[in-house]
Amino acid sequence: MRTIPFILLVKCLVIVLAKSSTQQQVENVKNVGCDRQENFEEIFANLEESIASNFTALSERIAKLEKLNETLTMSQESKNKGIISDVPTVCNNSNQHGPIITSCKEPSTSGVFRMQNPNVQVFCEMDSFNGGWLVIQQRVDRTFDFNRSWAEYRDGFGTVGKNDSFWLSLEAVHQITGRGSCELAVEMKEGSGHYKYARYSQFGVAGEDDKYRLTVEGYLKRAGDMLSHHNGMKFSTFDDNNDPGDIKCAQRFGGWWFRQCFLCNLNYPGGGTWHPFTDEEFILSYTRMMIRCE
Repeated sequence: MRTIPFILLVKCLVIVLAKSSTQQQVENVKNVGCDRQENFEEIFANLEESIASNFTALSERIAKLEKLNETLTMSQESKNKGIISDVPTVCNNSNQHGPIITSCKEPSTSGVFRMQNPNVQVFCEMDSFNGGWLVIQQRVDRTFDFNRSWAEYRDGFGTVGKNDSFWLSLEAVHQITGRGSCELAVEMKEGSGHYKYARYSQFGVAGEDDKYRLTVEGYLKRAGDMLSHHNGMKFSTFDDNNDPGDIKCAQRFGGWWFRQCFLCNLNYPGGGTWHPFTDEEFILSYTRMMIRCE
């Protein structure tokens, strides 16, 4: 916008015109003979009135132009804001999901981090069982829906956090466990708050071409060895059944490594199960699966 310089030009023009008009009138006065000296005061009065009238009219026009300039400026600023607000915000902050790590052995405190390979957001548990654990499943109450599709279990779902329910990603777990030996810890609580855990010295998940087949061995303690029953099973969901039986357990019981249903199922709708720690009256309200790899 260049309206303001134009207004300044108009003001200067008014002054020039006023001076020019004054000089012309003065010349007229000089040409008046002495015999008309008595009319000088009248002529000069008319001159002042003419200048004042013209100046007032031009001042009013300048005021209108200034008002118009202000309106146009505000309108343009409003349009600019609208244009800026419509532009998508691009965030290039690589730490927007937490500091970058290569494994959960690196952090000194529990929290959310961004793993580089695979590129996935993770929660590292550094307080339980001497730390260094990567949480791959967590249920914090009975309301979260674990009855998800194959694609969702493959890619992960939920919000990764200390107090949130989520499933990390079968593909990510496959890549992580495929690089070396990993152990598994399973934590669980039933409705009254009674806590137990189970640990296994070997845990792994095959690739998608093998339907993320489970390897779990070396039960250590303490809630009962229920997961070994599912060793060697392929993962199943309601839209991709790989259970060797005819029951099609995933149609009713969420995604899991079913063997003609289950002895444990942490993704059971409405709460996890781990027999004999739970029965139909004592569904798990809290579950967590964690891996620690060499």
